[in-house]
Amino acid sequence: MELAILVLTLVVTLVIGLPLPMCLAGASLAALLAIGDLPLGMIPQRFVAGINSFAFMAIPFFLLVGQIMNEAGITKRIIAFSNALVGSLPGGLAQVNVLSSMFFGGISGSATADTASIGSIMIPAMKREGYSGPFTVALTACSSTCGPIIPPSITLILYGIIAEVSITQLFLGGYVPGLMLGLGFLIMTYVISKRRNYPVYARASLSEIGRTARSASWAIVLPFLIIGGLLLGFFTVTEAAAVAVVYSLFVGIFIYRDLSIAALPRILFETAVRVGALMTVAAGALVFAWVLTILEAPQMVAEWIFAISTNTIIILLLLNILFLVIGMFMEAKAAMLILLPVILPVLPELGIDPIHFGVVVVFNLLVGLVTPPVGLCLNLAAKIGDVPLNKAAAAALPFIAVQLIVLFLITYIPGLVLWLPELAR
Repeated sequence: MELAILVLTLVVTLVIGLPLPMCLAGASLAALLAIGDLPLGMIPQRFVAGINSFAFMAIPFFLLVGQIMNEAGITKRIIAFSNALVGSLPGGLAQVNVLSSMFFGGISGSATADTASIGSIMIPAMKREGYSGPFTVALTACSSTCGPIIPPSITLILYGIIAEVSITQLFLGGYVPGLMLGLGFLIMTYVISKRRNYPVYARASLSEIGRTARSASWAIVLPFLIIGGLLLGFFTVTEAAAVAVVYSLFVGIFIYRDLSIAALPRILFETAVRVGALMTVAAGALVFAWVLTILEAPQMVAEWIFAISTNTIIILLLLNILFLVIGMFMEAKAAMLILLPVILPVLPELGIDPIHFGVVVVFNLLVGLVTPPVGLCLNLAAKIGDVPLNKAAAAALPFIAVQLIVLFLITYIPGLVLWLPELAR
């Protein structure tokens, strides 16, 4: 009865359009009222306790890094370097779009930041060179989904906090799937560009490649600085994020000199707004997850799953479908905060490695970034490119097919995810 009240209240409040944190907190309040013997003062206590985590501090720092590096002119340097590497391939500027997103995603850890920064430059440029609007928008949105899987990834950090597993291991697990996804996009872009006879740039000389590499090197080295420091035990993930902020400030102000001191208050304000929105959702979702635990929802889900099948292959397929569908209607971080506390307790009985499952879950939800009706990245890219969403969604289908192929491979070949983490243990 209490569980039905919890779910029904959540659905009703979502349908009438209340902000997500209010929906989660309201549903939790309704369930506690139905239970009757728990003090309502537990809600604000759990609201604060849920996000009172040292590891959570890494998320604001990495969001700030993305803002600083974008302001510091990193985007144009990455695009110039990518152009020198792949601009001579069929659909040169489209190939540059994909490779730039892979580099930028490895710095910001955020797909929407990637779409906004890369898209604001690449979408107008590609349209000027004769690329169709829907293809340009779809490619930009889909290639930006490399960000949540290539370290440092904000979404992987969040999973690590919820699942209480090593974030360093998750970062390492994301490398191979992220590179597979980027390579798949490059191949699909090659095929489409060849068929449509999109323009090709002249091959860059070795000196040009070297010059652009030196210009972009300060930014590109940042992810390796973070991973190297984590593996060598120099700092934790939160400390690595703080180091990344100091490093990006130094590069932006003293190396690239495109970042002014006067811009810092605005950057801090914009980051604070994003952090506030994310943390409020996280706090509400963690209260919701706490109530689910009280109502023994994880045990019910385990019984339901095992009633369908005890075959791990079938169960992984069902979980993939669940997260793919949820990702179409709910933002990735909120979906993880709500669903994972219910599903994670079942994993040991299924023999599923939590590191492997974490990368698979994040990969599932990044597909939702380019699938309507939510499709945050696709919506953002469509607005930048002034393209109807339905046309952009249709043009994205070949790239979504690439995502699903890579998802299938990493789901059923765990070694693709676990090889690097096991190598580093």
